[in-house]
Amino acid sequence: MILNPDYNTKSHTQWYFFRVGNTRRGPQYRFNIINMVKPTSVYNEGMRPLQYSCIQASKGIGWVRCGDRIAYYQNGLRRQKGANYYTLTFTVTFDHDCDEVYFSHCYPYTYSDLQWDLLALEKDPNMVRRLRRRKLCDTLAGNACDLITITSFCSDPVALKARRAVVITARVHPGESNASWVMKGILDYLTGSSVDARILRDNFVFKIVPMLNPDGVIVGNYRCSLAGQDLNRLWDEPSRKMHPTIFFTKSMFRHLLDDREVILFVDIHGHSRKKNVFMYGNSESNGLREKIFPGLLCRSSDCFSFDDCCFKIQKSKESTARVVAYRELGVVNSYTLEASFCGADFGPLGEQHFTTRHLEEMGYMVCDAILDFCDPDQGKVWCWFGGFLLVAGHDICTCWMML
Repeated sequence: MILNPDYNTKSHTQWYFFRVGNTRRGPQYRFNIINMVKPTSVYNEGMRPLQYSCIQASKGIGWVRCGDRIAYYQNGLRRQKGANYYTLTFTVTFDHDCDEVYFSHCYPYTYSDLQWDLLALEKDPNMVRRLRRRKLCDTLAGNACDLITITSFCSDPVALKARRAVVITARVHPGESNASWVMKGILDYLTGSSVDARILRDNFVFKIVPMLNPDGVIVGNYRCSLAGQDLNRLWDEPSRKMHPTIFFTKSMFRHLLDDREVILFVDIHGHSRKKNVFMYGNSESNGLREKIFPGLLCRSSDCFSFDDCCFKIQKSKESTARVVAYRELGVVNSYTLEASFCGADFGPLGEQHFTTRHLEEMGYMVCDAILDFCDPDQGKVWCWFGGFLLVAGHDICTCWMML
């Protein structure tokens, strides 16, 4: 099989989602996808494709991991500019005759799924006090890009104006559907009835763009927009006409900073070559302040790896969301959250695949970490900070200078 490239490009073939019909029970089928582009993959570290059987779905069984004799390797096909293509190969034995079976790189989460989830939230009569939904802009194809505001709207206007803000975005790369499952966990947590969710709403204004690239999601792209551009490399100078979702998200960000302090920005992604959940941050002066939030997230999550985090700014990443928010907009705690397409390699979830439940729980953990990060009692912050210093070998004087 040969994957279609992203719309208006000749590359970015990594995501797949296809259907097989008229199956036969018993024979072993081998699938070879021969034009993958990334030189390494977690398929060689135990990742298995996802399968959805229509017959099994009628019995309440949804997406499951499948496949044997899985390998990912360089083949003899050459790309333009001399690079090689790579093959993903796996075998499957079907359980039923005349079934329709879908295969996917990751748990799908479509634009329609997002619309249904947001509509379900809006139908809850309690949401009028917690959530506001509006159209941030239209995409190139005329689809709506949603902006969600979550806070306690019935509070005193003076208290509401004094609240600090948190900005969270996701799905700028369409094929990273695991990012949407993390975002779903965040939305469900923040709009929920728990005491902790209410504390967050009473103290913060959350501005959330759950799908930055609706067009790319709809046409089945892996990385690009309808114009064939990677929108996460255009935050420095986005075009209102060609990159409207980035242009208007950045504009919203600027207006928000005029009104209140933004204490945290998180842009959620999926990662195809590493396991675990981790963050990319920004620390140009080797400071420690930027490492506190990921450290707290590591303490509260079974699958978040602080060791996999990186705080250097590579030249190729200077126009990404997290770096522009850090350098241009002045948000110190600005991060990319990366969730593996595969799973974890340590702890209780070691050598397991992430399920949608695990990804949603990661969203809950992000919210819990915000509570700890902004708790007036900074005991958990200093507990992590002290442990980090011991491991890193810093003395307390160096610690204060770095902060």
